[in-house]
Amino acid sequence: MKKAYKLLLTTVLFFVFLFLLSNLIFGMIITHNNDCTNIYMNRFFNALQERISDEDPVRIGALIDTLREEHTAEDASYPMPERIRYIPIEEGDSAVALLNKEGTAPALWALHYEGKIIGFVEFMFRRSAYVPLQILTNAVLAVAFIFTMSVCIFINASVLRPFRKLASYPEKLSKNEISEKLPESKNRTFGQFIWGINMLSDRLENDKKQIGELNKEHMTMMTTIAHGIKTPVANIKLYAEAIRTGLYQSDGIANEADAEVAEKIVKNADDVADLVKELIENSSKGIVNFEPRIESFYLQELVMFLNEEFGKRLEILRIPFKTEIGHNAMVKSDKSGICRILSQLMENAMKYGNGKGIEVSLEKENDGYYFSVINKGKVPEDSELPYLFNSFWRGSNAAEISGSGIGLFEAREIARKLYGDIYVKTDPEKEEIEFDVFLPIR
Repeated sequence: MKKAYKLLLTTVLFFVFLFLLSNLIFGMIITHNNDCTNIYMNRFFNALQERISDEDPVRIGALIDTLREEHTAEDASYPMPERIRYIPIEEGDSAVALLNKEGTAPALWALHYEGKIIGFVEFMFRRSAYVPLQILTNAVLAVAFIFTMSVCIFINASVLRPFRKLASYPEKLSKNEISEKLPESKNRTFGQFIWGINMLSDRLENDKKQIGELNKEHMTMMTTIAHGIKTPVANIKLYAEAIRTGLYQSDGIANEADAEVAEKIVKNADDVADLVKELIENSSKGIVNFEPRIESFYLQELVMFLNEEFGKRLEILRIPFKTEIGHNAMVKSDKSGICRILSQLMENAMKYGNGKGIEVSLEKENDGYYFSVINKGKVPEDSELPYLFNSFWRGSNAAEISGSGIGLFEAREIARKLYGDIYVKTDPEKEEIEFDVFLPIR
């Protein structure tokens, strides 16, 4: 938005500069032209005043013609009048030399002889072409300004503003921050782009589901193999321990060589057990692709994110939605990660809730930040709560709803990578479930 305002402001300042510059140049030219005209008339009139010898209008007219020819040859650099004529009067007294105001046409000068006014000398100049040209230039600049501003406003409304809404969508989509599709648009500039992005979103969603199924199968296979290995390894350790202690010897005394081998077998069995445990843990952690990137932002930015991503969807679904924020505190954490956590909790609230309302609270306390999402609907059994954040585990309240069972696991893993955690509590009587996210101050 700031860039658009800067563009409009720059355009306005540019045209103001052109307007002032053009009028300054025309003003200087017109002033120079008037100065030259006044100089010519002053020289001509003074020469005429010095040469008159009587009051005869015929002689004065002839003298004017003579002087005009002389000054035309001498003062070629000055604007020449179209006409100079003498207007006699019967009687008069002393008066100022220049009778009319500057810039008016014709210009009248009072001619004196023996202390009295005997007539007037009229100078008629062709009207300056610079004044109409100045008016035309100003009109052209005004039309160009209106046209340019209209184009800028149109570009801002049809291109820049829609693009600002679309610019962050691919990045959010790549970070799994949102799942909502872009609204369809008839805009010729972005209509096909939006259609393509939504196709990409569908493709990513399908790929995500397939990857989730593959991960689930992978985890199931790894768990099956791990549990299958754990029992034989435990038996091997028992047999090795029996050999080491001489349990199978008739006299109950262990053979030193057998005991040494048995110890090596026990050590190797322990190594295999550790590898199996590490394999299970790493396979679970590999499901979540997240590396924290710490930055500073305000809590209000999270509210804006929730309203932008879920406001219209909840309005269409007619689900009451309320956000509360204690004060607009500064947060130093990973904004993208928190948005992913809140998005997952909101998606679950919309998916498993009964549509009677969702409440989000954002607070900063002395020890950290608290984000809670409260939803109304069928809640899991108390016995299921310890498993709620396990990967690929789904509660009894999700039996008839599609899902992979990875969302809450992913949200908790992100919270833990930010040195926090997610907690859940339920109220079966109110049919209310609350997820609380805690992130420490760093």
